[in-house]
Amino acid sequence: MRADFDLLDDWGAGDKRAADVLIRRYYRSVLRFFDVRVPAQAEDLTQKTFLACVESIGRLSDRSSFKAFLFGIARNQLLMHLRAKKRAAPTFDFDDLNSRETGVATPSRVVAMYEEQRLLLRALQAISPEAQALLQMFYWEQLSNKELAAALGVPVSTVTTRISRARKALHRAAAEIPGLDKHRSSLLQGLDSWVVSIADLNLAGVD
Repeated sequence: MRADFDLLDDWGAGDKRAADVLIRRYYRSVLRFFDVRVPAQAEDLTQKTFLACVESIGRLSDRSSFKAFLFGIARNQLLMHLRAKKRAAPTFDFDDLNSRETGVATPSRVVAMYEEQRLLLRALQAISPEAQALLQMFYWEQLSNKELAAALGVPVSTVTTRISRARKALHRAAAEIPGLDKHRSSLLQGLDSWVVSIADLNLAGVD
């Protein structure tokens, strides 16, 4: 299998086949990254993220982790989008979302399977975009602290602190959601595994 950065270089040189291989390799992960916060714009932001990757080749100095490079750009795209729209975090709409042709499971499908996941999705939606993006990169994409440091442009020690703060924010958000008392205890006791489980469910049915 060809290395990610080799594919990116070839894409930058005009190789459309290399672009297709690279995009297919990471498309659903990037789409999933945006789907929690901005589902209606997830596909557009995913496309912008890949275009920004190839446009950044000339400024790329650290080639240790393509995934860190990619999701650092995805995070920036998300934050720029939210700032441009001047949007506060909206209430997550589980009923109005439609399944996409990409095959990524919508939150509505997740709700139908597990009430606990509904609680955590709402909690993840309620925390800041920065904290949400960090937890998704850490849990869903399994980026190491070193890779996260490269993606965010901060020291590893700062990443460790931010992860701790983001987990506490998610814990508080989950504890404050009303109407789901019967699930709260099991959710809060196994928060890490619940976060990972949502990623798996979002990819249900994807080849």
